[in-house]
Amino acid sequence: MKTRQIACNGGFMTLMALLAACHGKHEPSSDIRPVRTAVVGTGVYGDNLTYTGEVRARHESDLGFQVAGKLIARPAEVGAHVTVGTVLAQLEPADEKVALDSAQSAVSATQAELARALSEEASYRHLLERGLTTRTTYVEQQTATKTARSRLEQAQASFDLRRRQLNYTTLRADEAGVITRVSADVGTVLAQGQAVVTLAQPSELDVVFDVADTQVDAVRSAKTVAAALLSARDKPLVASVREVSPSADPVTRTYRVKCTLPGQPPGWHLGLNTIVTLEAGHTTTSVRIPSTALYEKDRKSAVWIVKDDQTIALRPIVVARYDTDSVEVSSGLRSGERIVTAGVHKLLAGQKVRLLSDSGK
Repeated sequence: MKTRQIACNGGFMTLMALLAACHGKHEPSSDIRPVRTAVVGTGVYGDNLTYTGEVRARHESDLGFQVAGKLIARPAEVGAHVTVGTVLAQLEPADEKVALDSAQSAVSATQAELARALSEEASYRHLLERGLTTRTTYVEQQTATKTARSRLEQAQASFDLRRRQLNYTTLRADEAGVITRVSADVGTVLAQGQAVVTLAQPSELDVVFDVADTQVDAVRSAKTVAAALLSARDKPLVASVREVSPSADPVTRTYRVKCTLPGQPPGWHLGLNTIVTLEAGHTTTSVRIPSTALYEKDRKSAVWIVKDDQTIALRPIVVARYDTDSVEVSSGLRSGERIVTAGVHKLLAGQKVRLLSDSGK
């Protein structure tokens, strides 16, 4: 009896300990994430076409060797300023030197042959004058002299060609400019005419950008565009549309546009990124949101909507156009809705959020 009472008391104490342990646990606090948001609004915007471009030289040329060979030196590097005659690259000249020596030997041999023929012709002429030979024999000797002279001219032409080809093993700048690209390294075996470096003449600058096929007609009809450096967007320049590619790029299916800048504006250098704006001539009412608010799901654009209970939901949207730091939304959003504008890839559907104090009103 006493043993049963002890067991009951032990079970009671265990139960009390479990209840005390349960009472001591706390519910985990929900993960409330602070977010930066903005209220969606509509506005009237100029229907401008905006592109990202690059400053390039109007005149660029790919330079290569006129003979094939192995590249043994390439002192030219990207960004180097060169003058006329500057050595840009060098091929192995051994083969061309051997060919030149052989051509020189041929010239010497034909010179000796012509000298012998001239001497024999003079001897036969004296014999003919003294009646010791026939005119036919003398004419044959004259023909031999003409043949020797022709061979010498041919040997000299071959020698000149080999000498030029030896000079072709050294690639020199034909104009002053800047090296914008190198296409071959030391040790490469080059074909005749294969590009080694690209030389640009920065005296005239272009802004180059690509446009989609749906917008190329608007660019073709324009005479000027507004171009500004990405680092100085508040200081645009008027650039003249010089060339629009007649056909699309086979890979990107876009059209290359080249616009000429006025003179040499200060601060504009080769390779700098630009913003090019083309006014289409009319305005539209649309919804625009920061590009940082975009979230991609199943290869479709979406945004996080903040509901009245401070939870979030993902809503698909249709983007009409991408600008530099914003997007134009054609459907999916209404004016007055609040969206998350930062850290969108760290959120979960239904998650509770807390609005930061600097969020848009």
